Amino acid sequence: MSVFVFFRRGKSLTLPDILEGCRNGKQSAQKQLFEAYYSFGVNVCLRYASSREEAEEMFDDGFLRVLNKISYYDPEQPFDAWFRTVMVRSAIDHYRQHQSRMVLTDLEDAYDVGVVDDLFARISAEEILDLVQKIPPAYRTVFSLHVVDGYSHPEIAQLLGINEGTSRSNLAKARLKLQELLMNWNTTTTPSVNRRNYV
Repeated sequence: MSVFVFFRRGKSLTLPDILEGCRNGKQSAQKQLFEAYYSFGVNVCLRYASSREEAEEMFDDGFLRVLNKISYYDPEQPFDAWFRTVMVRSAIDHYRQHQSRMVLTDLEDAYDVGVVDDLFARISAEEILDLVQKIPPAYRTVFSLHVVDGYSHPEIAQLLGINEGTSRSNLAKARLKLQELLMNWNTTTTPSVNRRNYV
């Protein structure tokens, strides 16, 4: 479990103290937990959202779920991992509620795309996140679940209500779209070379 120490009125409080306060419905404890995990939670949601505003909506829903399910948390397990899982589930629910239909692709149309390693070496984490947010929602969700959060295709299929072939196909499409965006990023950020004409 992460060790957070909170200071209030000269008294130090650890994360277990805060969680116990949340179990008892204390608003002061809920506020402290919110403040401590806001950045962490929003960053998790950003991988599934198309904007920071949408990520904050996902976080708000997820944090309410955290408070409602805090009694189910096992103190013997890392709280960060449990909190992260709740945020991911919240992001998935948000996606399912706000998408009129999922973008489905045929597995035959999908193909793996190689990653340009030198570009990834030059791009920042924030810039990568910006590119991921530009991927269509269905592709972005599968990409984040599989690549970032480590879910298998059978798990993703169950979570999203799709078949495994669609999960694999959308992942391949996400990689293709990400590579296209990465190449465009490289084109717009690489300074032009001065050319000299020799006679």
